[in-house]
Amino acid sequence: MISDMRYFIDVYGCQMNVHDAEIIEGILRAEGFSPVDDPGDAQVILLVSCAVREHAETRVLGRAAQLGGMFKESPVMVLCGCVAQEHGAELLEKHRELDIVVGPDCYRELPRLITERSRVGLTDFRNEDYEGIQAVRKEFPRAYVTVMRGCDNFCSYCIVPFVRGRERSRPRDSIVAEVRRLSYLGYGEVTLLGQNVNSYRFGKIDFPALLRDVALASGERTWIRFVTSHPKDLVRETVEVMAEHRNVCKQLHLPVQSGSDGILQLMNRGYTVGEYLEKIRMLREAMPGIVLSTDVIAGFPGESEEDFGRTVELLEEVRFDYAFLFKYSERSGTAASGLEGALPEEVRLERLNRLQEIQRRITVEKSGMLVGRELEVLVTGPARRPGQQVCRTPGNRTVILKGTDYAPGTFLNVRIEKADGWTHFGSLPESCEK
Repeated sequence: MISDMRYFIDVYGCQMNVHDAEIIEGILRAEGFSPVDDPGDAQVILLVSCAVREHAETRVLGRAAQLGGMFKESPVMVLCGCVAQEHGAELLEKHRELDIVVGPDCYRELPRLITERSRVGLTDFRNEDYEGIQAVRKEFPRAYVTVMRGCDNFCSYCIVPFVRGRERSRPRDSIVAEVRRLSYLGYGEVTLLGQNVNSYRFGKIDFPALLRDVALASGERTWIRFVTSHPKDLVRETVEVMAEHRNVCKQLHLPVQSGSDGILQLMNRGYTVGEYLEKIRMLREAMPGIVLSTDVIAGFPGESEEDFGRTVELLEEVRFDYAFLFKYSERSGTAASGLEGALPEEVRLERLNRLQEIQRRITVEKSGMLVGRELEVLVTGPARRPGQQVCRTPGNRTVILKGTDYAPGTFLNVRIEKADGWTHFGSLPESCEK
């Protein structure tokens, strides 16, 4: 052990960042650092940042400035993650409250950098998978397991390959052993993570083979999910494994980004709308009732009203259960930032609002169809309101129970009494605990 310092950690962005924060905590605690819940009690403050959109970057840098001005004796301020990797040591000059800037491949160096207390930026790309680190898991009974890191797709709007590096996959045996251990410890859900999870390959083991091995290793009492999938890498073998194994959730997040072939080509997505729709048909034929979600970008450079109309048509045709909708955000250094035909901010926002209205209606309609049905749920913990508990369905829908006190990790059957968009309210049939 090299330190007994107290640390506070705050996380922004995707599930990968949430799990990276758990890895960072594992690294720090192994060296004697101890966590605190209040930044005012911390000697070290770590912020795990997201750079996918400008808003996310602005938020985390604003938080660093806020925390940096709160204390008479300033704690060591560490910026971790994608924003750190994107801008590197230049952040130390522009943001004097920052002491250390560390990219996603360099977290093993954190204990040394913090104890040395020198202002430094460390953003090397390394072939790092954090094998052997005991992550400090915070979300029982749900756990994340990273199976691959980085991305080789270079979608024209996306900064991820520039801040996360090239794809590299963890050994299959290590992943299976980690999932088996989590299942033994009572975790009811494990999500396999990767920037492009279904491009996983280690030796001769591809993603369908990994998914099958994980499903068998986890047993019937642990659900398996995976994110994020790229449509061009979703193959029939993966769909067959999903359909074959009861504990692999019949739910998939499959980002489409646009309903226009011309825009998809400008985005460098590697598929057409027709190819995407064929994969949706394949999923629904194999798993009727599968819960599908997606990502869509409104107002990409060069997007005409006709292009946008095709995206509207796609939402209406597929009828996703849920969608994450965004207006286009320029990211410096990406190919799209140099494209002609940039749309005014008000046009992007107006198109985003139209998409949100359409998807809100579809989500409400599809969620309402569940009223009166019985669904299996996993109890995940207390809700915000006293006397309520939060549960999740295999489709990743939120279900609220009132007046119950089940231990997190309990599986139940519940009857859906009401649906309010993505949130549902359930009651217990007479013999419900599984």
